[in-house]
Amino acid sequence: MKKYEVEIYYTGFCSFEITANDEDEAILKARELPINKDEFLSTIENWESADSATETIDEKSSKI
Repeated sequence: MKKYEVEIYYTGFCSFEITANDEDEAILKARELPINKDEFLSTIENWESADSATETIDEKSSKI
C-alpha cells in the first residue's frame, strides 16, 4: 500500500445585492462582503477535474 496526499476541490457561490456604478465596482464591493456560509455550503459542487493525488514518501521506510 502507498500513501497519498489528496486535494479535493469544490466550487460554490454566494449571491449579493449590490448598489454600484458598474459591474466591475459591484464585483469589487461583493468580494469585500463576508461569505454567507449557509448559502455557500448549499451551492458547493465537486470540481473533479481539479482534484489531485500525490504519492508521499514514508520517511520511516525510506531510510538509506
